[in-house]
Amino acid sequence: MQPPNAAPSVPAGPTSAPTSFDPIAEMEDKRNRKEKRERQLENLKSSRSSKRMNVYLTLGILTLLFGFSFFPVSQGDISSNPHETLSAEEVTAWMDPMSPQHWTQEQIDERAESKIWDGSDFNAGSFEQDLNLGIWQPFELGPLNDVQVKITLKGYRFDGRNTSFNVGLFYAPNGCDSLPTTEIVWNRDSPSRTTVMDTPESPALPAGGTHEVTLTVKPGRYCLIFQYLDSQDYSHPSWSSTQQFWKATVDSEVDMFWPRAFLLPLCVLILPLFIASVMGAQKAGKAFKEVRYPESSTKSTEEQVMDAAEAERAMGMDLSTGSEGVDEVEETSDEEPTEEAELESENVESQSQPESTESTSDSGSGASQYTDEQLLAAGWTAEQIAQMRGNS
Repeated sequence: MQPPNAAPSVPAGPTSAPTSFDPIAEMEDKRNRKEKRERQLENLKSSRSSKRMNVYLTLGILTLLFGFSFFPVSQGDISSNPHETLSAEEVTAWMDPMSPQHWTQEQIDERAESKIWDGSDFNAGSFEQDLNLGIWQPFELGPLNDVQVKITLKGYRFDGRNTSFNVGLFYAPNGCDSLPTTEIVWNRDSPSRTTVMDTPESPALPAGGTHEVTLTVKPGRYCLIFQYLDSQDYSHPSWSSTQQFWKATVDSEVDMFWPRAFLLPLCVLILPLFIASVMGAQKAGKAFKEVRYPESSTKSTEEQVMDAAEAERAMGMDLSTGSEGVDEVEETSDEEPTEEAELESENVESQSQPESTESTSDSGSGASQYTDEQLLAAGWTAEQIAQMRGNS
């Protein structure tokens, strides 16, 4: 006995509903992607700004230290000699504390307090002066912590004798008064002392003329000593009628570049930090650029410009000014959508429509033989049925 013919089975509805364009979901997804990208860009931008600030700060400190290392500390004054126009008797009266014409402290401060010269006592022709040439350093860095001392000498010698002289710096941690005379050696080959001799063409230190000498020592406290090779001729008429020999024959001015010995080593220590900060800023800038313009490294300039314009339209950003917030403005405004927005929406819909059509074509090809009621009973929707009838 044969079983009754079974009615043809109604095809089951599609396992998944045809893909449809949901503008609200698309807008939410777009907003989420934009917010995530904005947060990432904000973090990268903050990191880039911080690293750039480190570069500027390090460069500023390095420039200041290096610049100040070329400014000397000066001591002394050769602009005027209060004794130049005075006789020996007048100088003695002014300088001798026992004389009623002795300078007051105000006059000393005004005329000679800042001077390095041989007019401060009766040992005319030589002087000693304590100089502090920076902080003593226990380590030696070669030329980096050398102290250059430029000495400008101005002569007033009037007795007609030789103006050849010795000048030098002698290490004296306790001052000139504690410097043993055995330490004052002139015939030693050292950059800290020198001898300048007269020549047949010109004297070493002509009256009213100047001579510059540059000496080099390590940081510390030193005694600057000047001595004419020929002693003063106290029988000269300028010394008549006096037993004191106060009259100045040489002035000096000293420019001490001791800050350089302290600042240049600091510059050397800061230089690696500056290089590291520059490299860090470059890496941060590259990371920011890769997120902002992901394909800029493989595209030409023209393509990068076109992509930037496209990103401005797609992401709602004004890349020329860096503003990001067009989406928010669109939400709060009541203006009609522009033609560009309508075309973009139509393009998205046209792209999504073939996908939905393709998904229903397979099932619709075999379901066209059934009636609408049968398809509805199988779980089909009226939209799906209408779409299937239209495709068939």
